[in-house]
Amino acid sequence: MSGRRLPPLSMLRAFEAAARHLSFSAAADELGVTHSAISHQVKGLEAWFGRPLFTRSTRKIALTAQGATLLGPTTRALDGMADAVANVKAQDADRPILVSVEPAFAARWLVLRLDRFYKRHPDVRLHLVPTPEMVSFERGGPDLAIRYGRGGWPGLVAEKILGASAYPVVSPDLVARAHPLRQPADLAHYTLIHEDTTEDWSAWLAHAGAPEVEADRGPIFDDAHLTLEAAASGIGVALADDALAAAALADGYLVRPFDLSLDISTAYYVVYPKDYPLRADADAFRSWLRDEARQAVT
Repeated sequence: MSGRRLPPLSMLRAFEAAARHLSFSAAADELGVTHSAISHQVKGLEAWFGRPLFTRSTRKIALTAQGATLLGPTTRALDGMADAVANVKAQDADRPILVSVEPAFAARWLVLRLDRFYKRHPDVRLHLVPTPEMVSFERGGPDLAIRYGRGGWPGLVAEKILGASAYPVVSPDLVARAHPLRQPADLAHYTLIHEDTTEDWSAWLAHAGAPEVEADRGPIFDDAHLTLEAAASGIGVALADDALAAAALADGYLVRPFDLSLDISTAYYVVYPKDYPLRADADAFRSWLRDEARQAVT
């Protein structure tokens, strides 16, 4: 109903509390504001109506006839809104946080750390949806997402959590039985494994001073997780970043033949809509994710 003409809700809340208690001080205590704030809001409401709602004396206040007329419906309306808010919160409490996440990041970084999230928030339920697609946040969609890219998605808040730097990784078994990898030019003796395109390999080889190595050869995978699995199985050498390769490097499944990295413009972001606030549980997950990413790079 676009024809509703109502005063600001803050004025109505201040009036209703003061009228119910017949005390500006008690209303201030209930709403967690100052006595002068209640007085200011009530005066604003009286100005909006163009008539007094209270009579004031040195020690007490009383409702005018107009104030008494306004009190009952206002209390019922505020109670109705409070009940509706409580019902929505109760529905949210029964629903897990829906998180859309890039599959390789989920498998090689996120799930390895989730036990720490559950220790901090044992009552929060997560529903992870691994997908490379940029899913919609419309009704029924995810609460938030973890995306890999350059940021700047329209209509979304994008908070960078992890930067990315590319470097080669390879199975130690392959290095042991193939040509030694003493310098980047030795990559000419290996199959180069690509994710999506050959551009990152071309950039890394140029950065490493080995532009003569042919970058446009070897298999291409559409998923970073498969790219690293192929490297671990001994197919060839892949480019990786710390977010995805750290665990495999620590366990010895992959090794870095060169201590040379190339900073790239893509990064990992946690994203969510600008138009409405995150649920409390989703915001707790976002906060934990940022803390965890900060610890990972220190």
